[in-house]
Amino acid sequence: MPNRLEVTVLVENQPLGRGLLGEHGLAFHLRADGREVLFDTGQGLALAHNAEALGIDLAALGTVVLSHGHYDHAGGLPLVLARCGPADVYLHRAALAAKFNRDGKDIGAPAAALAALGAARVHEVAAPTEILPGLYASGPVPRRHAFEDTGGPFYRDPGKVEEDPVTDDQALYALLPEGVVVLLGCCHAGVVNTLDYIGELTGGQPVHAVIGGTHLLRAGEERLARTADLLARLDVRLLAPNHCTGLNAQCYLRRRFPDRYAEAPAGTRFVFGKAG
Repeated sequence: MPNRLEVTVLVENQPLGRGLLGEHGLAFHLRADGREVLFDTGQGLALAHNAEALGIDLAALGTVVLSHGHYDHAGGLPLVLARCGPADVYLHRAALAAKFNRDGKDIGAPAAALAALGAARVHEVAAPTEILPGLYASGPVPRRHAFEDTGGPFYRDPGKVEEDPVTDDQALYALLPEGVVVLLGCCHAGVVNTLDYIGELTGGQPVHAVIGGTHLLRAGEERLARTADLLARLDVRLLAPNHCTGLNAQCYLRRRFPDRYAEAPAGTRFVFGKAG
């Protein structure tokens, strides 16, 4: 497992303060024992600016992981790969497919992002995959809880004939001395489905932190309550939902977990593991 993990929210809807940009998107910069990973890339509008402002050198990246193929997570790929060269890129093959929202609008990875992958070392993630020692991509998450949905509907065609279950959705998780740290892109598979699956993969190791997008934007009271009940049962010590969580869900979770809840706008940094 990593001795130390630094997680910086590089792109998010809101900036932490002056000098940073917000955009509808998400990107995390990870530094694990001196090695650097980018989890998602945002739309690509704020990425370079925020990286420079936060002292993060995109050229030092060796690995990029995509949570799924929506534009607000994959749009920055051309910029990232232009800066760091032929990096290892981990994604599910469905991340490359066409994607549309409830209005028939194209929300898939931009053509430039797909083209940029031609110069990368692409690894298709079809099952849990170790990215670095102790750092894993979950791969596709089994959908076992019927009360959770994708937060859509989403579609595979502009005519909205074929619904898209967002099978490419995956989380990133790290095994650390404090417990498991889970990073979520949009969590279209559902928070409960995802945490249940990661618990299965880790043999029930305690979950220390859950950070990222939860797509509870349109969740009703029952789903919010059942999600919070699981977080309570898992005794999660740090909960930092952002991006697509939605204000109502954020307020609900803050009320349920007042001492464990943290904001996570662009510029926020979390440090886990041993100091130094």
